[in-house]
Amino acid sequence: MELIIYNKETNKITSILNALSIDDVILKDNEAILDNKNIKDFSQTDIRAYNDDGSVKSLEQQVEEKIIVLKDNEIIDNGIIRELNKNMEDDYILMIERGLEKLDKNKKIVEENGKKHIIEKSIEEKYKEGLITKEEYNAYIVNQRQNQYSQNLDGARAELLDSVLNNLASQGLLNETQMEALNSLQTTRANIKEQYPKQS
Repeated sequence: MELIIYNKETNKITSILNALSIDDVILKDNEAILDNKNIKDFSQTDIRAYNDDGSVKSLEQQVEEKIIVLKDNEIIDNGIIRELNKNMEDDYILMIERGLEKLDKNKKIVEENGKKHIIEKSIEEKYKEGLITKEEYNAYIVNQRQNQYSQNLDGARAELLDSVLNNLASQGLLNETQMEALNSLQTTRANIKEQYPKQS
């Protein structure tokens, strides 16, 4: 037999017990419990509520109608009630939103195409929020500038310098030490080209 334990104060079902007979159920502290430990408590796992037409109410309907109450760390997933798992990003985000977990202060939740993700905050956001110092921010900016200089200026600057030096050399305006340095640079360049030949 199934015994439904109902709390009048909260207006909720507290448990559903499956017992062979009423003798297997005892009352302790105004709470019905099973005397025989081999008998299962089917609360949360075997609750069935019916609509007026005789169809079984979905778990979502039962939650909406407060027939069953989910714990803070539970969701309905594919027709079953399960606990949230912080190792799954979607679940972890739900846990953060429900206040069960704390998001790392260096990360944020963003929504793209209707799906939420956890990503690292930008360096600007970290600085504005006081998560990094001005010195750390400036060191990052200097590093970014150096990368941009390397990608966008160094090659053009080297070509310009070569052109100027070769022009000065052809006019005899470089001294002997400068000419040796220029010849050394040209020899190194030729060796690099030979080491890394283009395909023709």
